[in-house]
Amino acid sequence: MMEQSNPSSNSNPSLTNEDRGGPAQPLLLVKDLKKYFPVQTDFFAKDKKFVHAVDSVSFSVAKGKTLGIVGESGCGKSTTAKLIARLINPDSGKMVFDGDGVAEYGGIALKEFRRNLQMVFQDSFASLNPRLTIEQTIAYGPTVHGVSASDATQQATELLQRVGLSPQQFGSRYPHELSGGQRQRVNIARALAYRPRLVILDEAVAALDKSVQAQVLNLLQELKGERQLTYLFISHDLHVVQYMSDEVMVMYLGQVVEKGPVERIFNNAVHPYTKALLSAIPSMDPANRTLKPPLEGDPPNPINPPEGCRFQDRCPHVKSICRSLSPTLSEVGVGLDHTVACHLNQEPAL
Repeated sequence: MMEQSNPSSNSNPSLTNEDRGGPAQPLLLVKDLKKYFPVQTDFFAKDKKFVHAVDSVSFSVAKGKTLGIVGESGCGKSTTAKLIARLINPDSGKMVFDGDGVAEYGGIALKEFRRNLQMVFQDSFASLNPRLTIEQTIAYGPTVHGVSASDATQQATELLQRVGLSPQQFGSRYPHELSGGQRQRVNIARALAYRPRLVILDEAVAALDKSVQAQVLNLLQELKGERQLTYLFISHDLHVVQYMSDEVMVMYLGQVVEKGPVERIFNNAVHPYTKALLSAIPSMDPANRTLKPPLEGDPPNPINPPEGCRFQDRCPHVKSICRSLSPTLSEVGVGLDHTVACHLNQEPAL
């Protein structure tokens, strides 16, 4: 159950988002999520073309855990996040939040779902309204959901204090008067004003320098424990993903290729693409230098992905079955919660 120390939450029960299914039930369950974007072609063209941005993605996120999502640019990480937040509508797929379907699936209404889910974006400046003060920015959302102006302002003051910004010093300022790290703290406070249960962090610390990045990451970890939050953490920085995540999901060209506990992924990766990503992490050991690029070539065209495994043209272990049959996610070992989509992990390919 969410923390109830804020007095404004008691005066407005509609902003109290409670655990309905117990700890054993995943907070978020995504099944066969798909999104194709149409490509503008010649008016007289017979066949329409589509970018396969997200193609049959399935995963779950346990309550109070952090799922890190990694992959190259264009692999579908951010599109997946936007589909979950319903900023864009999926072409097909199913989404279950704490045991209830979302919107058209016969469960909780979209407005209630969005109150339980908030998103923090990479561009801290573009995410804020330049015409609103910081205090007004944080208080705006709760007032829209029926919280009185005085309670919303009090809540904004408390949240500013919690994220390390003095309300007296920063409450009356505008976004352009803050640094990037300060603006990102404001975005985090604004997200928490809804008392969400799931927070999506889409490259939320990528634009910050390392010292400020560390402060924001530590703040996120503290808030996760205090408010029993669940995170979807998207990042290119594998060091940050390792620090923040309980589980890691690796995507390639719109599909999930490997998923498992963070220790398993970083120490016992199975998929060749995951191994290549990890080998690209800079090492502090001068004797362990990367002398050649872990991957060669570019990902296939997402408008016309190859038949079979989408990693086949860059894989050093490609076999004939990889060019004809698309691999499905299968378990690695027993009871390890580690799955991989690779024919090398399946008996017929060995």
